[in-house]
Parts: sequence; structure tokens; C-alpha cells
Amino acid sequence: MFNWQNIQIFDCPYKYAICDDFLVDYNDSLYPDDEWCNNNLNTRENNVTSAISAVYSINKVSTDQKNLLTALLSQYFHDKVCDVLDIPLHKETVGIRKTEGDYRIAREAMFVQNHKCENNILDVHYDSEVTIWTGLLYFTDSEHGSFNIHNNDKSFDKMINIKKNRLILTQNGTTSWHSVSPWIEDIPRKSIYITGEFKNFGRDKNRKPVGAKEFWF
Repeated sequence: MFNWQNIQIFDCPYKYAICDDFLVDYNDSLYPDDEWCNNNLNTRENNVTSAISAVYSINKVSTDQKNLLTALLSQYFHDKVCDVLDIPLHKETVGIRKTEGDYRIAREAMFVQNHKCENNILDVHYDSEVTIWTGLLYFTDSEHGSFNIHNNDKSFDKMINIKKNRLILTQNGTTSWHSVSPWIEDIPRKSIYITGEFKNFGRDKNRKPVGAKEFWF
């Protein structure tokens, strides 16, 4: 299912990787159609993003979409990302985020859409203190939209263009600064947001992890 042969790994300003043609049998139908998204994705706090967590979507989607989510949420995928990003958490037990169970690493594979906007979808930031690594798998092409890498002082370092079947992976940390550009296309920017986190049950109104007992930093 996954093609890791094309992966490019970067060490500066922090560890991240880009892999094109990531899904061997990519097709647009691996992402739910517009009607499904309109009925199931929930608007996020920035009002230009809508999404649904795997715990709510995995039993609502088609067989092929469920198989993809299951593979992205797997122990194998977590271990492979740990190899790529030099993270010493191989073979730690995994479970789907927001679920009970005896596991250490909470996994997420969230269908996400970003809608047309003039300002950055996300300004320069790093991710939650429970988040170990993050990934974005894109289902939209654009010459304009980008995921941006920033230096330790938050200055711009590199623009990574949005491209269908491109996977971007980043190791999280207090200097893993990144941003997401405005989206000027009339169609939504479609992606699956993938994470490995220490076990938690979502975010509160202040974006702090709920029920976390262990933190990455």
C-alpha cells in the first residue's frame, strides 16, 4: 500500500521528511466525496477548517477508505515513522486517539478540509505537548498552497507545495516551527492529518490534551 522508496529526509532546522507518490494505488476516491464530507466533517475553531477524527469516521466510510485509515493507524506505520524521524519509540503499543484501552501511543488519521481564505490557515506554531510526530497526506493539487518549515527563530526556511499523494512527516518539538499558507482555490484543500501522540482523549477549549498522563516535552 505504501511506497517509502521516494522519501527524502531532512535534518535542518528539525527532522522532517517528504515522500511523493506515497500510496501505491492512489486514487481520489480514497478520500470521501463532497456529500459525505458536508454531512460528517465538523468546523474547527479557525472557521476555515473542517475535520473528523478516526474514532468517528472509520466505521462510516467505504471499505477502501477504512482500509487506508486502518493502515495509517497501524503499529507498522508508527514504527516506520519512528525509523524515518529517529524517534526512540518503536514497538510502543498503539490505539486510536479518544478511545479507552491499554496502549501508550494515541494514533490519529483525520480527514481534513481547508476552505478558501486570505490569511494563513495556521500561523507559525509547533504542535501539542503530547504530539510526538505529525503527518499530512494530500488529496489536492495546488501551485499556491503550501506547508512551510520555519527556523528556530520562526523565520521562513522552506515552502513545501501541496501535491496529490504527497506525504509530509515532521518530528514535533518546541522548535519544530511550521505554518500553513492561505488557500486561494475554489475547491477545498483535502488531506489526512496523521499523528502519533502520547495517550489522550482529545483537546479542551484551550487546545490542551484531555486525560494525558505523559508528555513529549
